[in-house]
Amino acid sequence: MRFRKWPKPAAYEETSRKRAAFVHKQRREREALPLFADLIGQTQHSVEEEMAQRAVWWPERQQRLRDERAAVWRRARAGLFDFSTDRRQTIRRIWRDCPYPADPYSFADLLHQIRIGKVDPGRPPWTYHARAQARITSSPASFTDAFKRVGQRRIEPAPDLPPVEAPQYCGNLGHGILFLDAVPPVEADGPTTFQVRGVCTDAEIALIGRLAEAERQQPVRVVRVDLPHTRATGFSHRLLILACSATKRRDPGWMPAWDRYDGPLWQTWRSADPGRRLARVGFLSARYGFGAGDRPIGDYDARLTPELAERMIAGGMTTRWPRPPSPRKPDTYGSHPGCEIASLCYHGTRPFTDVALVGGGLYLKVMRAFLDGFREMRCIVPDAQITEINAGMGVMRQRLRIWLEQGRGG
Repeated sequence: MRFRKWPKPAAYEETSRKRAAFVHKQRREREALPLFADLIGQTQHSVEEEMAQRAVWWPERQQRLRDERAAVWRRARAGLFDFSTDRRQTIRRIWRDCPYPADPYSFADLLHQIRIGKVDPGRPPWTYHARAQARITSSPASFTDAFKRVGQRRIEPAPDLPPVEAPQYCGNLGHGILFLDAVPPVEADGPTTFQVRGVCTDAEIALIGRLAEAERQQPVRVVRVDLPHTRATGFSHRLLILACSATKRRDPGWMPAWDRYDGPLWQTWRSADPGRRLARVGFLSARYGFGAGDRPIGDYDARLTPELAERMIAGGMTTRWPRPPSPRKPDTYGSHPGCEIASLCYHGTRPFTDVALVGGGLYLKVMRAFLDGFREMRCIVPDAQITEINAGMGVMRQRLRIWLEQGRGG
């Protein structure tokens, strides 16, 4: 099992700095109470006596700590055998990969967390676990197959009319979760109105109507009660993701990325959109990964190689960039790509309908690989228009300016 050995007791090492520190300590004790300085000085012992005492108790203290660690380790190992054989093997496996220090106290704490149910050995918290996929019914045969009743709520069927109880249904036809409220008719022979909330296409609205009519054997009316953020509804929000540039401002310290990068594409963006109103701006860096344009970064020199591009793609939405400088350090460096892009769309409340990816071939390959993840996070609408700009530098600058100018009417 993973275990970091404690060094054996060694003799106390006397140095001039330790002697000077002890003399300074005694002087401060006397200066703290000037009226009793002589009395305090009489109770103080010499530096030689202090060093002799330390030479005695230092090995004893080291041995005591070593014995204490050994006792904790023996108790923890004995507690490990309180679990079943299968559970014990699982604990051994996660202990080899966990980020905790390899000491007895961390191992004993891990066993305690497992014992009280705070840590599940089958799903350790330091390991990413794929999210459960939503149940999608893309081609339902009936209304019951597509939607399940989840409750009911009181809704006004029309203005100035008292609220009525309306059954509520939930389902997913492929573009996200839909909530349906079946509002009873106002008139006796009127149709039931299904109010739909969520992202869905016009074809899916028609499908809901056909399924509901077949289920109820009577005409129904299907209406949207909120317009989803899609291009079809006229909603517009633009995102520009630029590749980093080798040309940078060499100022020391940290500054926003859109001030640090000074390559031709970034100069074109600053010239065409000085007020930063035509699009929200992000970047893809060989060191920092995806980031918002106002993210502070330092001066660096790194190139995106094919190997690094594959690592970024394989890491996906849950890998932080930059990576820790050492594998032994905790993975708390940098930011997740989803966190950076989500901050630009106000965490899903204003998803992007137009996205421009600008940069070299490797950069576009990485950007393209993350689009599905951004869609799953609702940072990009399902029918978003994706524009890729990759050509000679002069052509790229021209196309970037044209794309930005198209947003002046949005």
